[in-house]
Amino acid sequence: MRVQSGSLALLAAGFAVPLSGQSAVSAGITTGTARFNSARSEQAVTAIVQVRPRPWLSLSAIPSFVHVTDSVAGQSVSHSGLGDLPLVVAAEHPFVGSWSPVVGAALVATLPVGNASCGLGSGEMGYGVDGGIGVAPAARWRLSASASRSLGGLGAQSSLSAPHATALRMESGYDVTDRWTADLAVGADVGSSDSTQALSRVVGAGVSYRIGSVLALTVDATHGLTSTSPQWVFSVGLGTAFVGTSPVNPTSSLRRLKTGFVGGVSRGAGRSTGRTVAGGC
Repeated sequence: MRVQSGSLALLAAGFAVPLSGQSAVSAGITTGTARFNSARSEQAVTAIVQVRPRPWLSLSAIPSFVHVTDSVAGQSVSHSGLGDLPLVVAAEHPFVGSWSPVVGAALVATLPVGNASCGLGSGEMGYGVDGGIGVAPAARWRLSASASRSLGGLGAQSSLSAPHATALRMESGYDVTDRWTADLAVGADVGSSDSTQALSRVVGAGVSYRIGSVLALTVDATHGLTSTSPQWVFSVGLGTAFVGTSPVNPTSSLRRLKTGFVGGVSRGAGRSTGRTVAGGC
């Protein structure tokens, strides 16, 4: 309880930072679909509203609308509604020197606004942390390593990851042109998941296209490397900010995909597919 209370206090303090006339507001929307196995899938439309009261500090709210389909007693059952609501306080610090290193960290609190009995949320408050480091070996090339972990509750991790495992990401982004950027990534859950949802291993790729000076279009996809990983995930986004934008790698395709499914289905029972959607919720 001490960890959860402290995390919530820090998050509230971050959102209480006075906004100045220099604060930058950005927003975006992403639609995605995930196939967990032959019986279960999830679709989500996820938005983000982000404010930067300081150049190094960002505050984000990430609402979503979720549609889940599962097999109950041999019959397909679907439910739709609002997903859980993540609130994020993130900070970054660049260093002067060769390879332009940058470190970043974030604190996440996920409000249980989704209907957990219908598989549309975790049903409890979630807290988590995220951090990483990025470098630029060349002017157009970026490398990053990052990790995220829940501190309490089920909702702070993506529904694509085991709830209490540590999610690791290794990514490489390259600016093909001034407008086109390509990204490759590998993600893995490590440690104990503390649930019946299995650990995941995925490989992902994405592209982004800059439209004008600030607007961008993104397309991302991942494929599971093990039988217990999500089979595939696909998303398309448009905006001036994106869910899962990483301070250490702004073109992170795996972060965009995973954060796009934070507000989704509840996890718990079942070997690797999360909790079965209730038929009479």
